[in-house]
Amino acid sequence: MSGWSGRTKPCSRADAQGRFRRAETFLYVADLVLGEEVGSDEDDDGINLSGVSALFAVLAGIAAADAACCHRLAAHSRGQDHKQAVALVRTVIPNGPAMANDLDRLLDLQDNAHNDVLGVSQTEARSAVEQARRVVEAAKAVLATP
Repeated sequence: MSGWSGRTKPCSRADAQGRFRRAETFLYVADLVLGEEVGSDEDDDGINLSGVSALFAVLAGIAAADAACCHRLAAHSRGQDHKQAVALVRTVIPNGPAMANDLDRLLDLQDNAHNDVLGVSQTEARSAVEQARRVVEAAKAVLATP
């Protein structure tokens, strides 16, 4: 973690495995609700679950990035500053820069989706799920290294 100065919390490789399983679960739910609508009553057209899908994608990306950091760095970001979390993920070898880029996009979406969960478009949600999938796959590769 040399050159990084944000808040971190120590974690182990066992923690990495747990966080990775959580990331996979969040990604599964994001995929499950992507494109779905829930009808609320006869007069309503239904509620689009794109925002819910996007939020679960964000959670998947965060958990996967934390897993990679725990495995490689024995710590993950604990600060409120998203840029510090992205900077820490960027230091992970292998795949850190790619994970950081996708995580940065997901965290930007989180701010928008959290404030207006129903206002996330289908296109934004689909993009978030793909970004989260890339972070999960990159983290999986990190966890496969010694």
